[in-house]
Amino acid sequence: MIKVRLSTQYTVTVQMLLLITIFKDKKMNSEMLSESTGANPVMIRQLYGKLKRADILSVSPGKGVPALKRPPEEISLWDIYMAVEGYNPGDLFQFHPKISQGCQIGRFFKEILEVHLDEAVIAMKEKLEKVSLGQLLEEWEEIR
Repeated sequence: MIKVRLSTQYTVTVQMLLLITIFKDKKMNSEMLSESTGANPVMIRQLYGKLKRADILSVSPGKGVPALKRPPEEISLWDIYMAVEGYNPGDLFQFHPKISQGCQIGRFFKEILEVHLDEAVIAMKEKLEKVSLGQLLEEWEEIR
């Protein structure tokens, strides 16, 4: 398995959304989601905010019942990634800020490598766009 480092916010958010979908109509507070995901309740509340701003999640006033604003089949893993992490190619792959411009390689290094790194991010985006929260729910149903 190839490992790429991203923050845990993304995977925690996907797990949260699955829980919210499976236990719809049930009040899911940050402590309950924290217990399942292992994330701090403060992080869960921050993620709620990001999902609400991205128009993926709503929380009914008074009742505190979270709900998806779209069917799970219409929410892609890329939508979730964008809501939580945002997209800036420079954030995933970073170059050292002090690359020597006097070096034959250093002078053009970013220019030649960046094209390939951008292609990798585009491939990731294309893959995540094809997988919906609904698909994950189906896969969960099959293995449980």
